[in-house]
Amino acid sequence: MVWSSKPWGTTGSAALYPAARLRWLPWWVLGVGMLATLALVAWSFQRENTQRREEMAREARELTQALQGQVQAYTDTLPGLRVFGLLYQTPNDAEFLSYIESISLQERFPELALTFMGEWVEEARREFFEAGVQGDRSLEPEGHPDFHIKPAGARPHYMVLRHVYPADPPAFGYDLFDPSQNYRRPVEQAIDSGQAVATPPLRLARDREKPDSTARTSVVVRTAIYLGGRVPASVEERRSRLLGVAGVAFRIEPLMLSVFKPGFLKSVAVRVLDAQMAPDDPGALLFESEVRPQADPSLLLWQGQVAVADRQWTVQTYRRGVLAGLEGTLILLVFGAGLSLGLAAITRSLARANVQAEARFSLLFEHSFDAVISVRRGGLVLAANRAACLLFGATEDELQRLSRAELIDPSDDRLPAFLAERDRGGRSVGHLRMRRADGSSFEAEIASNMYSDLDGQQNISMIIRDVTERQRIAFRLQEKQRLESIGTLAGGVAHDFNNMLAGILGNVALAEERLPAQSPARPHLRLVRRAADRARSLVRQILTFGRRLPQQQQVQPLQPLVQEAVALLGSTVPKNVDLLLDMPEAPLGVCVDAAQLQQVVLNLCTNAWQALHDRPGEVRVSVQAQALDSAQAQTLGLAAGDYVALAVSDDGPGFDSTVQARLFEPFFTTKDMGEGTGLGLAVVHGVVSESGGAIRVDSSPGAGACFTVLLPRHLVAEAEGQGQGPGHGEGGGISADASSSGVMPLEVVAPAAGQRVLYVDDDEVVALTAAALLEHAGFRVDCMSRGLQALQAVLAQPGGWDVIVTDYNMPGMTGLELARALHDRGLHPAVIIISGLLTDEVQEAAGTLGLAGVLPKENMLESLVEMVRLACRQSTPKTHP
Repeated sequence: MVWSSKPWGTTGSAALYPAARLRWLPWWVLGVGMLATLALVAWSFQRENTQRREEMAREARELTQALQGQVQAYTDTLPGLRVFGLLYQTPNDAEFLSYIESISLQERFPELALTFMGEWVEEARREFFEAGVQGDRSLEPEGHPDFHIKPAGARPHYMVLRHVYPADPPAFGYDLFDPSQNYRRPVEQAIDSGQAVATPPLRLARDREKPDSTARTSVVVRTAIYLGGRVPASVEERRSRLLGVAGVAFRIEPLMLSVFKPGFLKSVAVRVLDAQMAPDDPGALLFESEVRPQADPSLLLWQGQVAVADRQWTVQTYRRGVLAGLEGTLILLVFGAGLSLGLAAITRSLARANVQAEARFSLLFEHSFDAVISVRRGGLVLAANRAACLLFGATEDELQRLSRAELIDPSDDRLPAFLAERDRGGRSVGHLRMRRADGSSFEAEIASNMYSDLDGQQNISMIIRDVTERQRIAFRLQEKQRLESIGTLAGGVAHDFNNMLAGILGNVALAEERLPAQSPARPHLRLVRRAADRARSLVRQILTFGRRLPQQQQVQPLQPLVQEAVALLGSTVPKNVDLLLDMPEAPLGVCVDAAQLQQVVLNLCTNAWQALHDRPGEVRVSVQAQALDSAQAQTLGLAAGDYVALAVSDDGPGFDSTVQARLFEPFFTTKDMGEGTGLGLAVVHGVVSESGGAIRVDSSPGAGACFTVLLPRHLVAEAEGQGQGPGHGEGGGISADASSSGVMPLEVVAPAAGQRVLYVDDDEVVALTAAALLEHAGFRVDCMSRGLQALQAVLAQPGGWDVIVTDYNMPGMTGLELARALHDRGLHPAVIIISGLLTDEVQEAAGTLGLAGVLPKENMLESLVEMVRLACRQSTPKTHP
């Protein structure tokens, strides 16, 4: 540095003055620098303290958002559980475990303590329910032989934890209506509201006997499952259509620890309270990171709410004294080596804060499960996360070269309204048809929001979810519910029809027996009998469609069943139609009812050759093994695995999508009047669904049709695959219906002395007809119209009747309840159940009670007398007055 030699107003030693000033200048600079440094330290301390408080508050908000997201993720599993419970209604252990593993529940949410499904059980069904669980061997070879509803004790209704994952012995079989606990109220609240309902803090069954600890505080979220899928409108209807509940349980402490960032609790204390409870209630405390008598309100950084189903949690964060890190910064700045080092430290601190903020945004943006893209107002893509690149099948650079018109289908009619709503309010949510990079389309759920960036330009963010599969599953669920409702209606109609047919056929037979051989009325009676036989055959088809006829399913090779059914068609198929059969030699095992499976083959082949309309053509029947991956199986509503495919195809005119949507509706047909009832494919659908399979239909106008039945594959023994087929064994093959050969003539056989029969039926016509048939065979018959009346009569006169024949479905007391009441009172007469609608459940209950027999009402004419005669032989002889 060069200074001027000219003095500053003095002479003499003035030449030395600049040097003196130089001597003090560093101190002056140092003093000024120190003053500036002290001022900067004071300003920086205040600013850093404020920023640190704001950062802690922001992290607390992010903690609350993360907690909300984690709880919502748990709650989002409930709709899937509800759909699963609706589809299966009474799933076995293997089906429930397969569903849990298919959605990777434990891998996604390791903090979940419990995932469960409870079934609604009435006291009258308790024994049957327990027997069903005990016999469930889908996972355990021995089933659950010791299973009983707990705690013991009779209650009008039970809500039993049937499926629990992970396995939890104290919870398995536990009744949520246990009067000694307080679980029932939130369960009933979920049933009556139709919404997901969370409990206040509670102890799980596994923790009730353990010492008190906040580490064992848990919350359970439940939702009800209703018959039909939708939530009924009224509370009464919700209770009447209830199937059970599904829910998840999680402990609070592991949940909170999973959302804390490293080091967050060093300077912040966290408390979580149940907002529905009084703040001073000790039970309201869900979590506390450090124990203190009472949190100081002056140290409160931030307070927010988290929605847990229908409840609210209050999340409070408190500053632990002076915020950590500020003391060290102050010491560093005051006693540092200089102003530059202090400024560098401040700059470094500010830079670090900015880097951390950008890193947090990048992590949220890149690791989101949803596709997120940011675009300019004009449609240019600015940024896209990894999920968006996977969804659209393109890299981020490729997406940035695409316009909005190349991402969103401009022909979608919903687009103008979507854009108008966003322009009007700044945001919009809806469904649009999107395009991938390869040109394929998919249905998407979009949440779009308009914002301004740091440059003041308007940008648009879009969160996109592919909902194609969700819509496909919803459509299949609606289709299943529609067919099930029709099947239920068909079963009720068939029940009443069988009552009428029993009376018609029985009285026709009695009339024919009593008329002279040359009576002119005989031809008319034969016409009535033929019409009744046709009606009876139609009722059987209706019951088969509704899956209400008992099935005898067993594992057997499919090829012999198909081969025999095709052989039966040989004389039916026109000469100008070639019936081709293609099957492998190795046996392919399926678990089916042989007669009903052959009915499927007959119906499909008959439809195929009739579709040719007297033109020459081919009907091809093939059997082959087929493996379905997850995507293929999900499309058909099946589980991935090995299947056996039975395909029946023709080269007829085919049909369009409108016809295909109604193929399996009962009484829907494209044939001319008198050529078909429209029940063929409905029966096929019922049989295949009951056998655990599905049907795939491929057709288009002018290209023929192919119906592929997919059945789960089972292993069969080699000798089984080389056998004669079901037609050569006992009970196999297509057996002739008892009604197909007409009514057999009545035969009078003198009964044993004193044999008496009590016939119980609320249908007077059926009761009088049955009594006439039995009396014609020589029995002494008493008729009653109510089960309770019959019970009182038997109790008043024990041993008064050799056989009791009772209708199953009667008002007040069913036939099974009558038989059970007699059994419980130590009376064991021979009891025969007769009904116009027999299900597997009735058959199983009759076997459990050891009844003498079960008889469909439509076969009353052919089988009633013989079944009563056999029951009389097996019962203890009695002497009657």
